[in-house]
Amino acid sequence: MREEALEVLCCPLCHGALELEAEESRGSNILSGYLTCRACKRAYRVRNGVPDLLPREVLRGRDERWMRAYDRMARSYYIMMHGLIPALSLGTEPLARFRWVNVLGLRPGAVVLDIATGTGRNLPFLVRRVGRKGLIFAMDVSKGVIAYAARLIRAKRWTNVELQRANASCLPYKDSAFDGVLHVGGINTFEDRRRALAEMLRVAKPGARVVVVDEGLEPSRRKTLRGRLLLRMNALYASEPPVNELPEDVSDLSVEWGVVPSWAIPMWPFYVMSFRRPRRPRR
Repeated sequence: MREEALEVLCCPLCHGALELEAEESRGSNILSGYLTCRACKRAYRVRNGVPDLLPREVLRGRDERWMRAYDRMARSYYIMMHGLIPALSLGTEPLARFRWVNVLGLRPGAVVLDIATGTGRNLPFLVRRVGRKGLIFAMDVSKGVIAYAARLIRAKRWTNVELQRANASCLPYKDSAFDGVLHVGGINTFEDRRRALAEMLRVAKPGARVVVVDEGLEPSRRKTLRGRLLLRMNALYASEPPVNELPEDVSDLSVEWGVVPSWAIPMWPFYVMSFRRPRRPRR
């Protein structure tokens, strides 16, 4: 991590400012050390350049079970997401991610957050969008997949991507920090979806767009032969966009449905829920 990241990071519990105590660094990159909250005095470890901003008390239920699952399958998940799915989708999976990133409406130089980044599948599209002067923060609950995202960042020599270990329902970022917030895959299984969505809104700047994508088959297609087959393959395809769990103060809400790669070769039906943080608080 770079010391400049402290301008965005904060304590996930009390949102207090963090103070860095570096132990090992390479140039401007902090490889190991501690981040200590000036308010509550909680200390967070930095290892291999990645701050661990996941307090044990905020990890429970489904979040903990899925974290352990992704830790176990990190290698196979990386191979699937970066090799098999792009190939089997005939190139339409990368195109879908490109479109989801474009919904954010980011400009060069923007600061953006990728929630549940996994092995970093969204990062190439975000880097292309914000350019060299932009800044990308990417977090995940699983150490296993973060290690693969870190390998990707090093291989691509991206100097404007910052990784953190954290929980989506307890984000370690200051209020109104980001020009856009992206989340692809995961919210269907979050332990506290309502709180996670509230956190996404909190860290977005006024007027910034939040884009949430996850598995879900369009209701009108669920009773078709293909729809019944898909639902039998994966029960999560019956998931609905969590519209009813959104905070009241959102604007410009929209929901779209799709399938990767196409209707002819159904692999991953999904929904795209996007909304904005209002520029002004509602009266």
